[in-house]
Amino acid sequence: MDCPLERASVATVIAFLLLLACHGPAGVIAGGEPPYSSAAETKKHAEMHARKMLINATTGGHPRGVAAAAAAAYAKAAERTTAALDEDDDCSEGVVQVSQVNAGPLPNGIPTYSVAITNTCLDCTVRDVHVSCGEFASTVLVDPRSFRRLAYGDCLVGDGGPIGPGETVCFEYSNSFIYSMDVASVSCGDI
Repeated sequence: MDCPLERASVATVIAFLLLLACHGPAGVIAGGEPPYSSAAETKKHAEMHARKMLINATTGGHPRGVAAAAAAAYAKAAERTTAALDEDDDCSEGVVQVSQVNAGPLPNGIPTYSVAITNTCLDCTVRDVHVSCGEFASTVLVDPRSFRRLAYGDCLVGDGGPIGPGETVCFEYSNSFIYSMDVASVSCGDI
C-alpha cells in the first residue's frame, strides 16, 4: 500500500463499512430508532455521505486527481471570466478570480486546500486586492507575502502589490474545513 490512491480507496471502504455498522442497512442507528422520519430522507443522507467519500477519494488521494480538480476549477473560472469580460472590459473586482481545490490531507489527516487568485484582465494590473475570508486560519504557515488576514473577513493578497495581466498568486492552507473566499475590493492601474 505505497500508492496514495490505494490508501484512499482502503480508507473509503473502511469509512463506508463504519457507516454501515453505525446506521445498519435500514438506516437505524445501532440499538436505537431511525434518525430520519422517512425512507427518502434516509436514502438522501446515505447518498450524501457516499458522494462526500467519493469526492475525497478522487481529488484528495492522488496527485492526478488534485491536478484534474484544479484544472476543472480553473477552466470553470475562465469561462465565467470570459463571459464577464465580453460584457464589460472595465477593471473591477470581477476581473480577479479565486479558485480553491482540495489538495489532500496532511499526514495528521487535516485537509489541505490549494488556492489560486488570478487577474484575468488582459490589459490592466490590479493591486491592493482584498478578499473576504471570514476567520481565516491555517494549521500550516501561509507566506504572509502571498496571503494574510488583516481583520475578521478581510485578507490581503500578494502583500497589496501589483498582480499583472494573467498573473496568479498561489498558496496552500490547511484546516478542517474550506473557507469561503470572494474578492471584496481591488485597486486598478493600466500597464
